[in-house]
Amino acid sequence: MSGSRRVPAAAQWPVQLSPSASIDEPLHDGGPWIIALNNVPKARISADVAAVLRAVDGEKDPAQVAQFLGLPWTAADVMGIVRQLAHIGIFDDGAHELRAQGSGTQGRMDRRVQFRAPLTVQFTLFNPAPLLLLLRPAVAAMARPIAMVPLALLFLGGILGALAAGSSIWRVLATPLALEVYLAVAGAMFASTFLHELGHGMALTYFGGMPRRIGIMLFYLSPAFFCDVTDGWRLSSRRQRVVIALAGPLVHLGLGSSALAVQTLFPASWAKDAALLYGVICWAVAILNLFPFIKLDGYVALMSALDIPHLRQKSVKALADVVGSRLLGAQATFPGNGLLPWFGLASSVAGVGFMLVGFQRIVPVFLALGYAGHIVVFALLCLLVVMACRSIIQFFRVAAENGSPWWRRALATLLGSLAIGALLAVIPVNQVTIAGYTYADGQLLIVMPNDADDHSLETGDNVALQSQGMIIHENLGRASIGDHPPSSSMAPVDTLVPVALADTTLPVLAYASQVQENTSLPASGRAEVTSQRQTNLGEWLGQAVSRSPLWPGQPERGNSTGGHS
Repeated sequence: MSGSRRVPAAAQWPVQLSPSASIDEPLHDGGPWIIALNNVPKARISADVAAVLRAVDGEKDPAQVAQFLGLPWTAADVMGIVRQLAHIGIFDDGAHELRAQGSGTQGRMDRRVQFRAPLTVQFTLFNPAPLLLLLRPAVAAMARPIAMVPLALLFLGGILGALAAGSSIWRVLATPLALEVYLAVAGAMFASTFLHELGHGMALTYFGGMPRRIGIMLFYLSPAFFCDVTDGWRLSSRRQRVVIALAGPLVHLGLGSSALAVQTLFPASWAKDAALLYGVICWAVAILNLFPFIKLDGYVALMSALDIPHLRQKSVKALADVVGSRLLGAQATFPGNGLLPWFGLASSVAGVGFMLVGFQRIVPVFLALGYAGHIVVFALLCLLVVMACRSIIQFFRVAAENGSPWWRRALATLLGSLAIGALLAVIPVNQVTIAGYTYADGQLLIVMPNDADDHSLETGDNVALQSQGMIIHENLGRASIGDHPPSSSMAPVDTLVPVALADTTLPVLAYASQVQENTSLPASGRAEVTSQRQTNLGEWLGQAVSRSPLWPGQPERGNSTGGHS
């Protein structure tokens, strides 16, 4: 919240709640109160704490607030509550400054674009409350016990449909498909992802809450919808909060089961392939969402079942505390030897893994855009480096505050730098180039786009010949690059992308190659070429940077690194 001065740990009186902060009452008797900032819950509080927060108005001092609340409140009680909550940033340091700011501060309450650590950007589209109130009777009907029967039959139908499809499922995952299939599945997945998020909102509305907003986001560099159901923390029932978290995966499970069951009625066609592919992807999305170490639905369900708000944040903090105490000699503040630090370790590793996967998916797309795309990738890399540096600096700062000797921090920094340097020097890297192949009359050609680097493949490089599927690349045989220079040729589209377009070819660079294994190859497919030249990770990164058009002296090229991984 830029522009407002928040109260530090030693609160400066008089104080009052920031206009971006809100106090939300329980949804049911006995439920928790919630203090939120920019509509994001920050802490669960009791009714007594809520009364104190409502009484601080930027004019009263602690004694006056205690007098306003009456016995048994004292000024020390009031100061203690404010001191404990000051670190979450819900206070401004006085009403006079706020009055001068006028409505500008209020505008920050409803920010459409918000950032969520570690790497999520959310853009609010609309308030789903009116729509969900209209749907509430339908949700109430589906929540009856008798409704479980058709849902169970639907899931059983999906299983039977998948079994009936047999090897066709492997085919749609591992071979090129018609363009109509991808267009239909892309449209259906867009709609089903929205329905997934709406499912969370419908469950929350059924239990008496109300979603705060719905929108789109970049989640670990991948686009997705979101529905803000943090209002569920006002529910007193853990079971209800778990049901809300799992409602989204259930939507995908139901949609996928429907598609797999219905495809059995279709003749062999692109529509049948689309239904199969869509059903399998829906099931995969439902299972992936149950992963508990990333802020997906499985994590929210686990957090709700354990009744530990901000579980990931607390576990990562516990991990940092344990590492700081054992590595840097800081005083441990985490009580006990529970599983929380281990959950923090798993969450940290999973977070890095998801970021790498997202980076791997999105970077080739931008690099293919030439100079502008390289600028976007450079900016993204800078963001990741800044985030990593901030986390490291914060880790050492907290360790210092907890009594870590300076020499241990200096030694850890030195050893960490040496370890990174050693890893860059000793980790071997063989450049891998993604290409395609054609095979006709015993002649194998490895093909690449015309604008690819004509020196990227060399004589003797190893080639893995694979199927050109959207999800699965089945190994079909092995080959090696021949000693003839590349020549211009034409190749089917499905040599480079998993799209089956009959009688459509692309201009390519073709490398004559020798098959080493399995001569009964399909006419075309994917080729994964591994260079014989081995380098280390540091040298490979240096070469990748120096070949970028952003590097001084490099000419701009539209697709300077297209096809490499």
